[in-house]
Formats: sequence, C-alpha cells, structure tokens
Amino acid sequence: MDRLTLLSMQGGLLAFMGIVVYLAWRTQRRPYSDNGPAWFSVAYVIGGIGLLLEAYRGIIPNFFAIILGNFLFLMIYVFMERAIAITTRRRSYMYWLLGLDLALMASYFYFTYARPDVIARTIEAVIIMPVMQIPIWVHLERCPEKTIRPALRAMSLVLLLHMAMNFVRVIGVLLLHTADAWFTWTGVITIAGMAVSFMWVDALRVREELERRAMTDHLTGLLNRRGLEEFGARELSRARRHHLPCSAMALDLNCFKQINDTYGHGAGDDALRAVAGAIRASTRITDVATRIGGDEFFVILPGSDEHGAAEICDRLRAAIRAARVEATGGRSFSIALSIGCVTLREEKMTIEDLFQESDAKLYLEKGASRGCDGQAVRPGPRLLVRRTAE
Repeated sequence: MDRLTLLSMQGGLLAFMGIVVYLAWRTQRRPYSDNGPAWFSVAYVIGGIGLLLEAYRGIIPNFFAIILGNFLFLMIYVFMERAIAITTRRRSYMYWLLGLDLALMASYFYFTYARPDVIARTIEAVIIMPVMQIPIWVHLERCPEKTIRPALRAMSLVLLLHMAMNFVRVIGVLLLHTADAWFTWTGVITIAGMAVSFMWVDALRVREELERRAMTDHLTGLLNRRGLEEFGARELSRARRHHLPCSAMALDLNCFKQINDTYGHGAGDDALRAVAGAIRASTRITDVATRIGGDEFFVILPGSDEHGAAEICDRLRAAIRAARVEATGGRSFSIALSIGCVTLREEKMTIEDLFQESDAKLYLEKGASRGCDGQAVRPGPRLLVRRTAE
C-alpha cells in the first residue's frame, strides 16, 4: 500500500473518530460533565488534517506537507494531553508541549529548506514524540478515580503499544529503508483504541451515576434500601474482618402525620430533610445512613461499641433539638425523634439482626414516650432549614 493511501486512511480515520467522540459527548452531555471530550475531538480532527497534508508530500508544497502537516499532527498530543488532564483532574502541561511542537517545527524548517536532511527530521521525531506522549501516559497511570480506571488502563496500554511500534518502525526506516505496512496498521489500532477507550471513560461515569441515583433517596439524599444492602454489607464485612463491634440506630419522626396535617406535606418533606441533615452532621463518613421509607430512618455504625453509639445518639438528639423548620405563612416548628440503638458483635452482625433489634428498641422508646403531646409540633424560632423547590 502506497504512502498516499496509508496516510490518507489514517488521517481520515482520525478525523472521523474525533467527530464521533464529539457527537457522543454532545448527545450524552450532562450538567456535571467536563469538556475533556471536546479537547479530545479537536486533537483527533487536527491530527487527521495534519496526516492528510503529509500524505500529499511531493504533490503540494513542502511547507504544507512537511512543516504544517507535522505541526498539526503533533498537535494531537498537545490537545490530547489537555483532554486527559481534564478527564483525570490533573494539572495540564499543554503550553509546554505546544512550545516543544513549535521548536520542533523551527528545526524542521531548517532541515527542509536551509539544510535538507530527511534522516535528521526522522531522528527528531523519534525523540520528540515519546516526550510529548509521556505526560499523557503519566496522567492515565496516576489517576486515583477507581470508576474509570479500566478505561484509563486500556488507553495506557494502547499508548505504550503505539510508542513501541513507532520506535521499531522508525528503526526499520533508518536501517532497512522500508516501513512495513503492518507497522502502519498498528497506527490504525492506536487511533481506534484510544478513541473507544476515551468514550468508555464517559460510559463508566454514566453507569456510576445511574447506580448512585438508584441507591439514593431523592428527597433526603441518604441511601435507600438498595444502598443499605450494598454499603451496609461492605462495612459489616470490614468490621467482622477486624473483629470490631457494630451498632445501629432505628429512628422515626414523632407525630409525622400531625406535621403533615397541620403544616402541609411540603413542611413534612422539610422535616425529613432536616432529620437527614442532622444525621449527616452527627455521624461519621463510614456510617451508613438510610431512609427506609416514610419517616423511618436506619443508620449502621460499624466499629462503634455501646459508648460510641451513645455519643452519636446524643449528638443527633442535640442537632434535632436545635433544628427549626419553616412552614408556609411564616410559621415554624421544631421536630422530635425516637431512637432505638443496639450494639452487636461477631456472629449476630448482619443487617437483618441490627435492624430487627434496633427497631424493637425504637418501639420500646416510643411506647415509653408521651406520644404527640405537642413536643414535636410546638412553635419555635424561625428556621434553620428552609423548604427548597424540588
């Protein structure tokens, strides 16, 4: 296969895959997505144009085929580094790479017009291209985000393959004065592999977001039953491995129906959000806080013994006492909780056991309380928690 056909094919594939990445990003773009795919698309399209210019060496002026073509082709690494840095949330070295590309083009200009030397240009490319690829590889390897790690590892392997095969191909050109077609076909694999892997990154993040939403209660932002099963089982397994106790709290809002009847269901939702906020403020990051349904909550406290659980209960009660919810008409009210707390060890540390025993303690506490005597719905100072639009 001749040079014109090979480079035209690679340049066309680069531009096509760049457009595909951009369209996929535009179609699936979400409010929280970054613009890494846009930079990646620009890298591929510009790199493709550069290869197309290189393909017509000898047909079009050398300035366009050699100087501008190589400059645009190497810009693929400049923009790709920027795209990967944004995607992996790392510092970008884009302007350093741009300066390196410009310096290389100045040297290409010299070895094209002042002192024509194809071998010198080839040796420079062998040295500069890996230098420009190294920051990209470092970003891929050092990204701490576990969700997208499989896709980043795939990109890293494809990039290493490209670096290795390009080196071998250039050695073949220098020693044997030939470039086997299968070396060029590895470039096609690299182009497709990098683009597909980059789109895989976004797919992994979309899946994680969907799973997170599926495990989150939309009203309070706490976990739902599915999230309880996923994260609760994980924390309990960790506690068992380290032979630690585990506590749990079952909670529900006192006189929740009276709140809804007196102030409206919007105020009831505000009360539930206030309880969720108090739970988050009173528990640790390793605790598993769940809204079971209605006004019922359940919190697993892995690693907490009776004393630690009692401290968390005290903090939660204090946070609830301090909370005020504003209702329509300028009215506000306080809220009250009943809490059932239990601590289990080793063999009985399952989600079912923790829930049943803490729920039994909850009903004992509710039976011993005075019921809806106004404590949960008494007027209070104006709000700490305001109702927001859903």
